[in-house]
Amino acid sequence: MESWSLSKHKLILLILLVFMFEQLQGVCIEDERKALLEIKASLHQLSYRFDVSNLLPTWVDHEITRGDCCDWERIKCDTATGYITGLSLSNMFLREYDRHLSDDMRWPLNFSPFLRFKELRSLDLSWNYIEHTIVSTGLDRLSSLYKLEILNLSTNNIETNIFPLLGPLTSLTTLDLRNFNGDRYSPNYGMLFIFLRV
Repeated sequence: MESWSLSKHKLILLILLVFMFEQLQGVCIEDERKALLEIKASLHQLSYRFDVSNLLPTWVDHEITRGDCCDWERIKCDTATGYITGLSLSNMFLREYDRHLSDDMRWPLNFSPFLRFKELRSLDLSWNYIEHTIVSTGLDRLSSLYKLEILNLSTNNIETNIFPLLGPLTSLTTLDLRNFNGDRYSPNYGMLFIFLRV
């Protein structure tokens, strides 16, 4: 009878451990979740220009409904660790931009939140018309993302020399700068895009 009681306790303990492991596995990192919410807040700074309420609707900060940010749209996480490995923020408000083409609309993108994604391997910021604000908001700080392999900055009307800022990103294997307007700065004058594969 004693061995049955001991076995029963071991079984209960095993079930609890399995349950705890499943709860921990793949859950997003809290600091990264906060960084995502900061990025969303930067988009909402454009609310004076157009309706931003439909942008990133799954990115919520409600205590009860916030859920796992690995389940949020445009996010890819490592299923074992929960760290964000991919972030696709392309074409965030192209329809709205087309409607407000005459407006001086620029996403006040701050790169500080991106620095918290320690395992980030892919970042897509294409089609956002961030233009030259990309330099003044800290693009150079992305060099601390030593695992970043893919960076897409295409179709952002960048007219500034960003190559010195990208130099420290030694892990990059793909750099997409299609429709890059800074031709005079590109290594081969006149290139409309640069697609690097190492």
